[in-house]
Amino acid sequence: MQKNFITRRARFFRQCLNIAVLIATFTTLNGCVSTQNESPYTYAPSASPYQDVVNAQQRAVEQSKLLLVVLGAQWCHDSTGLAERFATKEMDLILRAHYETVFVDVGTLEDRRNITERFDYPIYYATPTVMVVEPKTSALLNRTSMDIWGRADSIPLSEYIQYFSRFPAMTTAQKAPFINWEATDEEEAYNKEQALRLQSAYDKLGPLLALDLQGNTPQGLNELWKETKGFRTELQKTLIKRAELTLDSENGNGVNTTPALRQYNPFSWEHN
Repeated sequence: MQKNFITRRARFFRQCLNIAVLIATFTTLNGCVSTQNESPYTYAPSASPYQDVVNAQQRAVEQSKLLLVVLGAQWCHDSTGLAERFATKEMDLILRAHYETVFVDVGTLEDRRNITERFDYPIYYATPTVMVVEPKTSALLNRTSMDIWGRADSIPLSEYIQYFSRFPAMTTAQKAPFINWEATDEEEAYNKEQALRLQSAYDKLGPLLALDLQGNTPQGLNELWKETKGFRTELQKTLIKRAELTLDSENGNGVNTTPALRQYNPFSWEHN
């Protein structure tokens, strides 16, 4: 009898434990779903990412806010690091008050040039790419500082707060140089040519990255990644430097210090 009692009691406790686990699991899953639904700071696949940006820009105009476009991916730690900072109480307050924010998922390095070109920017050179836009004119207000967000996960929250508080405080006069900025015909043609080459590298990397995310790292991925990173980093650095000098009203000494439009060596696969 004692044995039967112990057996029945053990069975009862196991049943209670199973019920508790089910309740805890349901609560956890329900909490995850709720968090994802409530947070606008997620890189979710979309059937029409370009239209998402167009719609967000229209809302920004209607609400007299700035447009904030973030191109990134859930597999990228800097992209998710930025999303985590955005979700803090301090940043969420700033973003909801002053920005219409749209997150664009780039998947495994998919082509999003139709979005960046809308704001006179050739391509995304890093994930995340953060674009602060004056929505009525499509002017890119952070054109000369976009490169910092390639290391978004290492930037402290205090710098996020300072950075994104700056643009809503800009005066009309401060915005004017960015609104009036335009690339020369030579530079525009060069940027398109190099963006096409970079996208071809992304197209090579994309399928390899997809395999890696499935836990099957293919041979040659790391080498190709490093090669592409070197190219895109130098491209963006030159692009930003040229924009800085163009926008610098004090650069009137008559000396041409604008970086040359460099011609790069072929990629390794372009030799074949």
